[in-house]
Amino acid sequence: MATESFAPCARWLARAAALALFSACGALLLACSGRHGATRPRNAILISIDTLRPDHLGCYGHGRDTSPTLDGIAARGVRFTDASAAAPWTLPSHATMLTGLYPSHHGVKNHETRLGASVVTLAEEFAARGFRTLGVVNTWNVGAPQFQLAQGFQRFHYVPETEEDERTLQMHTKNGAREVIGKAREFLLEEPSEGPFFLFLHFYDVHSDFTPRAPYCEQFVEPYQGKLTGRTQQLINLRDKGEPFSADDLRWLRQMYDAEIRQLDDALGRFLAWLDERDWLAETLLVVTSDHGEEFQEHGGILHGRTQYQEVLRVPFLIAGPGVPAGVVNDDPVHGVDLAPTLLACMGLASSAARDGLDLSVSWQGGRLPERALFAEADHTNLVDGEHLLDIQHMIRRGARKLHFDRHARSSRLFDLERDPGESQDLAAEQPETARALLAELERFAAGAIVPESVPRPTQEEQRLLEELGYGGGGGDDE
Repeated sequence: MATESFAPCARWLARAAALALFSACGALLLACSGRHGATRPRNAILISIDTLRPDHLGCYGHGRDTSPTLDGIAARGVRFTDASAAAPWTLPSHATMLTGLYPSHHGVKNHETRLGASVVTLAEEFAARGFRTLGVVNTWNVGAPQFQLAQGFQRFHYVPETEEDERTLQMHTKNGAREVIGKAREFLLEEPSEGPFFLFLHFYDVHSDFTPRAPYCEQFVEPYQGKLTGRTQQLINLRDKGEPFSADDLRWLRQMYDAEIRQLDDALGRFLAWLDERDWLAETLLVVTSDHGEEFQEHGGILHGRTQYQEVLRVPFLIAGPGVPAGVVNDDPVHGVDLAPTLLACMGLASSAARDGLDLSVSWQGGRLPERALFAEADHTNLVDGEHLLDIQHMIRRGARKLHFDRHARSSRLFDLERDPGESQDLAAEQPETARALLAELERFAAGAIVPESVPRPTQEEQRLLEELGYGGGGGDDE
């Protein structure tokens, strides 16, 4: 089921003239950077680790040795402690990463929508300045061509995230980091390999099914005799039936999750060593983040996609490379919409399109980020009265005040993240004016949504894949 694209799509070519104005400026910046000793990076690598919670990384305070490679990147650069995703699941959140726009403004909220025709992606920005644009992704949610997330990538490859179990002949989610990195190396070594590049890597390894290899299980996972298998299908079935998870169940899930993180972290370490051997690492900007987190029953849920709580919305955000100061920790509330404008600014490139996010590099150059509202939306398959509903849970945040709004129930919950980071005390009744003001601002934001561009519904084969991955509206037969 692997797919690969070798040229920019037709919609990108139609907009090439608009981007051409920026090419001359970009070429001048490249001529003055990188190998000639300037502080600008010559290349950029964006790494998205699907379903990665920051509180399971050492650099964010986790007590287990899950992330030496990521911890090293954090030590070399800037670590944002309070970064939010745009959505609690993969597709709309990655569309935000690659565009700097909220889902309401790029148009991708479900499997029947695609990027709007006027949207200019990161890859298009880099391609217009003469960069090689390369993408390797490990989920259909990002790799399927109909969603248009490959816009601007000259080389783009989807590594399927599932494979057939040789013993049971059932499909299961695999760990694909080796294949992702192998294809990335292949792309980087292609001619003209001496040119500057923008590389986007997406890894699905941390996402369920939880299938770490034996050495990582031995390192991180204690003996367990409970009911769980780690398969997504089983977890969905238990969730939908409302069956309880014991403390032992949750301990085992978290430990399996930790094992998956360390397994991927080691793979990243080997890739960075390979880049260093070729003298590419020192002149490359690294940006590491995730599309969303994962629930372990903090608010009664499991997996992700349905709520806007911090265990799902809070993500890691690391930036390191030439021109980025080492060892900086930033506690400002930031967002996935900030990734694209920040990455472009770090590379010395002016954006050719309006974006919802901010250039966060001003925060380590003596400036201050303005106070602003942050939003999250586009939840997936919320089960309400036996019916699966989409895009009903919305979030707005100003500073520490965070409002959840359920469009279906027309209900709000208000939390103070500074005093109550676990979102356990609803303040909506105690602070009605704050709740009303945030809700009014959220409604103004929603009123500015674009009309999404539609694509055909997933095929029967694609729907089976989505069921396997947990995005099909319910679980299968795995108990």
